[in-house]
Amino acid sequence: MFKKALILSLGLMVLSLNVSFIFSQEETEEEIEEIEWVWGDVVALDENQITVKYLDYETDEEKEIMVVCDLETEFENISLISEIKVGDSVSIDYVVREGKNIAKFISVEKIETLEEEILP
Repeated sequence: MFKKALILSLGLMVLSLNVSFIFSQEETEEEIEEIEWVWGDVVALDENQITVKYLDYETDEEKEIMVVCDLETEFENISLISEIKVGDSVSIDYVVREGKNIAKFISVEKIETLEEEILP
């Protein structure tokens, strides 16, 4: 009787470890998202979406990509997405999640004019 209880306990313990491993592996795969990068000019804006025209270096063709901003998107040289204008040059780090390009970080290039460089 003791032997059966011991074998049953060991079996449940192994099963528990396997289930824990499977769930922790799924969480790890979800947490690790490959960061993509694009640099180009803004050609369209729509609420929280930015369309950027960029040069695809692999095909040497101009392409467009639409990127969605969310509450976790961080910005450089601006505070809000509403400050981005058509024609701005941007660098965007994004992840692909459920078929959408989600912006993680957007940097808007600010070109200083000659007057700004001369004046202190």
